[in-house]
Amino acid sequence: MKAIRKLPPFEQSLAAIVLSAKEAVIAPMRPKLRKFKITEPQWRGMRVINDRAATDATELAEVGLLHAPSVTRILKELEERKLILREPDANDRRRTLVALSPEGREVVKVISRHVLYIMRQYADRFEPDRLERLTNELRSLTAAIKGVE
Repeated sequence: MKAIRKLPPFEQSLAAIVLSAKEAVIAPMRPKLRKFKITEPQWRGMRVINDRAATDATELAEVGLLHAPSVTRILKELEERKLILREPDANDRRRTLVALSPEGREVVKVISRHVLYIMRQYADRFEPDRLERLTNELRSLTAAIKGVE
């Protein structure tokens, strides 16, 4: 591999390419999120809660790639809309767990069908094996940068 001797033009930088790819992946999902008045960070939070059944704010921040102060605001907004429920942890009364309400589960169900349809289109256009390899490579890149791999 060539040693990097100077910065490439921004549009050729790794950061720009990754941001561009993220934008391309997310853009088709935005109309459905807007229909339900759900922001992208709220969607990530709802997905994490859905995947885990119930979780606390710390885990939600870590898994959902959200900043802790944002999680506080996101949970407040989702609770006001009755999309989540808060309950004390039975094993640790100092800890509060959040779960999707029935309304929240329905929103996740509807949006997830749309996201799954879009993901199938991505796989069809890019090829399923290539998409899986890309996903694995991006995980490896993240781990290498974090020094975890």
